[in-house]
Amino acid sequence: MMNIIKNEIKKLLHDVGVEGEIELSTPPQVDMGDLAFGCFGMAKKLGKNPVEVAKEIKQKFEIRNSKFEILDRVEVFGPYVNFYLNVQELAKIVLDSKKYKVESKNKRVIVEFAHPNTHKAFHIGHLRNITTGETLVRILEHVGYEVIRANYQGDVGMHIAKSLWGIEQLKDEYEQVKNKSLHERIAFLGKAYAHGGQAYENDKKVEEEVKDLNKKIYERDVSIQDVYKTTRAWSLEYFDHIYKRVGSRFDRFYFESEVYESGKKIVHEFLEKGVFEESQGAIIFPGSRYGLHDRVFITSQGFPGYEAKEMALGRLQFDEYHPDEILHVVGKEQTGYFQVVFKALEQTLPESKDKEQHVIYGWVRLKEGKMSARTGKVVLGEWLIDEVKKQILDMMSDRELSNKDEVAEKISIAAVKYSFLKTGVANDIAFDFEESVSTTGDSGPYLLYIVARIKSILRKQETRNNFQIISNFQFPISNIEKKLLLQVARFSEVALQAAENMDPSKIAQYLFSLAQDFNNFYHDCPVLQADGDVKSFRLSLIQTTEQVMTKGLYLLGIETVEEM
Repeated sequence: MMNIIKNEIKKLLHDVGVEGEIELSTPPQVDMGDLAFGCFGMAKKLGKNPVEVAKEIKQKFEIRNSKFEILDRVEVFGPYVNFYLNVQELAKIVLDSKKYKVESKNKRVIVEFAHPNTHKAFHIGHLRNITTGETLVRILEHVGYEVIRANYQGDVGMHIAKSLWGIEQLKDEYEQVKNKSLHERIAFLGKAYAHGGQAYENDKKVEEEVKDLNKKIYERDVSIQDVYKTTRAWSLEYFDHIYKRVGSRFDRFYFESEVYESGKKIVHEFLEKGVFEESQGAIIFPGSRYGLHDRVFITSQGFPGYEAKEMALGRLQFDEYHPDEILHVVGKEQTGYFQVVFKALEQTLPESKDKEQHVIYGWVRLKEGKMSARTGKVVLGEWLIDEVKKQILDMMSDRELSNKDEVAEKISIAAVKYSFLKTGVANDIAFDFEESVSTTGDSGPYLLYIVARIKSILRKQETRNNFQIISNFQFPISNIEKKLLLQVARFSEVALQAAENMDPSKIAQYLFSLAQDFNNFYHDCPVLQADGDVKSFRLSLIQTTEQVMTKGLYLLGIETVEEM
């Protein structure tokens, strides 16, 4: 809604002679108005003092009697023209839910995220990935895009070979674990992979045995199919459990096993056309032609690398969905990889040009340093959620809730997701348990607490669904109420900024500010104790605040709770 108000003010400024791009800011003090236009750029073009330009603009407003219903008055503060909004008109706009309607963008986007590899652990890096991808999907859908949820998973390659080698060495344990719980089977897979990975690094004989297993995987050798398919199914079952727990779903699962053969064919086809080159028995893409680095697409042993598989994956995605854009949510260490892959894809699939984007997210760093699935020193995604949940349940020990475990689960997911999302996507994170579960600071539980508090007030209002939205305000509205109205009005604008910048932190930071403004309102403006129209207005305001907070939390992939 605030963007609608801003656009109308920009039109008024154009009407009085302001040219070009107009930026409106928020004044530093509440008594200086609600929006401000700095005259520096215009003054520079005119060769005038910006203070004088500001005065001239105000005079033009007065002469032309430029009017906009929501605009109360215009004042000059130094080089700024400041606009005071009519709070009664603002309230009408904010409390009218129809203003939240979003128009379709007529644009189709594939968001490819999660990307766990079978036979390996789902660690906290994957948890940040899926959290980031899920919120990007929801934000883009909210602002009008058609979004395809894609998940590209690695189910062939050396990591599988290392795991199968480890399983063979732990054969008796493998036979025993077959009939145990999913979590026990997954723990075994992690153990087998770590065992195989360490042996591969330290023993040349094992290295050759693993390479032979890798060849059998690509050749679909019958001798390994039973154990391969069984353990692959375990991984996929576990991933599905994770997806449900964190509230994610996918429209299309892609696998390396379905694209490696066609990827290899594409590279050979375009080798003959000069796009790729032979080098020391391997086939490379000469990225140096384009200011990038040269990269192997097919190894000297004839195996397609991730890069070759991407050629087939890209073709498959464009054939199936004809997207306007594909967003790959992948860690920043793969930046160089994607630069080369996107350039190679342009040569083999021209329609992909400028439609592939790498959405970079940072590491989740812990005190012990970078995680390693190969050595077994990996922090599991579910372990993090479970540890947070233990702390939440401990904090709720004196609460009598019939569904305490369900509430604690939602709060723990909120705590983890919000900790990931409140900072820029590309920033590294050191996860702080104490900060994540706080109900007084910048945290997911704090935001859930604010929503639960509003819901509690509305429940106490016996006629919650019967109070009337006020259409004609005949009572004063305080600055604290106005501030909350203005903050609520910013939601659509913030969501659009988050979509344009691929930055969910804008929504997270907005929700924290909104929660703080509600808290200030709650302490100074009684709701249920108020009378008549004032009570109805305040009930409408907090109900709208709750709706915006609930929607904003939904965009972050967070479910609200009724009480906590």
